[in-house]
Amino acid sequence: MAGEKRSMPGNANQSAKRQKGQKGGKPGWQGSARKVNIETGDVGVIVTCDMGREGKCIAETMDIFSQALESSGQLKGDDVDDDEDEDEGDIEAQIQKELAGLKPNKDKKRPFQAIRLEMPCVIFVRLEKTVDPVELVHRLCAEAQANPETKKSRYVKRMTPVTEVRKTLSVDLEAFACEILKPHFHSGGPPKKYAIRPSVRGNNKFHRDSIIKTVADIVGKEHPVNLKNYDKMILVDVCQNIIGMSVVDSDYDQLKRFNLAEIYDPAPKPEAKEGPTEGSKEGAAETKS
Repeated sequence: MAGEKRSMPGNANQSAKRQKGQKGGKPGWQGSARKVNIETGDVGVIVTCDMGREGKCIAETMDIFSQALESSGQLKGDDVDDDEDEDEGDIEAQIQKELAGLKPNKDKKRPFQAIRLEMPCVIFVRLEKTVDPVELVHRLCAEAQANPETKKSRYVKRMTPVTEVRKTLSVDLEAFACEILKPHFHSGGPPKKYAIRPSVRGNNKFHRDSIIKTVADIVGKEHPVNLKNYDKMILVDVCQNIIGMSVVDSDYDQLKRFNLAEIYDPAPKPEAKEGPTEGSKEGAAETKS
């Protein structure tokens, strides 16, 4: 009938939704990486991205990490042919070998694995404990800053290294902080200036101020707080039911807080204004963020 409006069939509606970053009727970030639990003692990197870009961020992160670990010699063996003397003329044997290589091998460990979190814009990449997440992220950001023209990412934003993970329900924050901070503050050497930068997402048990106080008490008064000219920056990240901690060097802010998007495409600097002094209340609050 002329002028009659036709409604879009249900299947067409679902198809249209999937084209807008959804998969199987679920947001794309819920189906982009394997559903695996993060466990106490895990090592890794928390990676952030824009909402709806989680799947692309995961693929991009895997590619960036692969290149970095390959260049450092930490990623090897996956593509090595163990049977170099095999008769190259045996086509059937080669085909069978390639097919076997496509099958998942539970005994074969990967140096990293993307883990899906039940929240948008955030993913966790678990690393083998032989890989230092602080060194890996620092190297990636330093290389990006030195060579901004060779842009390697579009979707990855901040990468926060996690030296170790604990579950928030059972963690003893003081004991955890002692373990992570000992190599940097309690193993000899002169006093170090430090700052603390906590981040809390989707968790009501931990609060920024209490994290700062607890960690500062563990560092001790022999090490002075310096919010702008620090030697070490202590990162504490809480994501839902996990808490991670790491210690990074004095160029953390120079490397845009490990935000690759900012390194490759820095935001324009605002006009210079008189800001709070370091000793003021406003200045302290600013650098705690």
